Amino acid sequence: MKPPLFGLLLAGGRSTRMGRDKASLVIGADGLNQGQRAIQGLLPVCQKVFLSLRDGQTAPEGCEHLEIVRDNPSISGPLAGILAAFEREPDAAWLVMACDLPFVAPEVLTKLVQARRDGADFIAYASATDGLPEPLCAIYEPGTRAVLKRHADRNHLCPRHIMVEERATLLELPPSCRRALENMNTPEDIAVATGEKQIQIGWFGALADERGCREETVVSSAPSAGAFLEELASHLKLSGLRGQVRIAVNDEFAQPDHPLRTGDKVVFLRPFSGG
Repeated sequence: MKPPLFGLLLAGGRSTRMGRDKASLVIGADGLNQGQRAIQGLLPVCQKVFLSLRDGQTAPEGCEHLEIVRDNPSISGPLAGILAAFEREPDAAWLVMACDLPFVAPEVLTKLVQARRDGADFIAYASATDGLPEPLCAIYEPGTRAVLKRHADRNHLCPRHIMVEERATLLELPPSCRRALENMNTPEDIAVATGEKQIQIGWFGALADERGCREETVVSSAPSAGAFLEELASHLKLSGLRGQVRIAVNDEFAQPDHPLRTGDKVVFLRPFSGG
């Protein structure tokens, strides 16, 4: 009988190059952030999903319901979260997934799970670029716990190098999912990979009250400020975005046809009424 399979969403990185928490970043028009999208993929194939966070970090929006596993503070990098998960559930297998892989489709995770068998402790996909294992969309069976601990004790903290040394079972990506292992580390990565732009939104007044925040970062393919407003009005269902709204881009009022670029800050303002 196979050990139970739990999901581990790695979201404990500091997102230094992105400049924003990657798990909270909304990519695509469905309004889901990267953490929520990863959870949607993991839940159908795992008995339970846990959220890996560093010490003091709070869960991203939409991920608060997950049980949290705190990174081992004596270890750096993804291995801190993976080993902490094994400390929590040492007899479980873990399907580990980073929060910055927006192109992982359900069939990618299903194929990993179907590859589980005796003797295959590490199961991962081979990168299409260099043939090396992708350790942050992979299964770690219970037998890998001691192996990972041994490497950590020797300060060998790179999961990819460990998988190479331990001869991980490698799979080929499904033909329709060749981009599944493309991760998003910078705003430029998002723009190149998706044709979309990272836009920072500022909400004020009634719009901030309705949205429940004053700032957030989303990813959009809208070419202009007006198209961006229409996209948000359609998907966020904010009543305050209907009717007359003024738009400012990078602290200057802008016309609806003002072009948007990645990194722009867009503010929507409802006109004040009264005499």
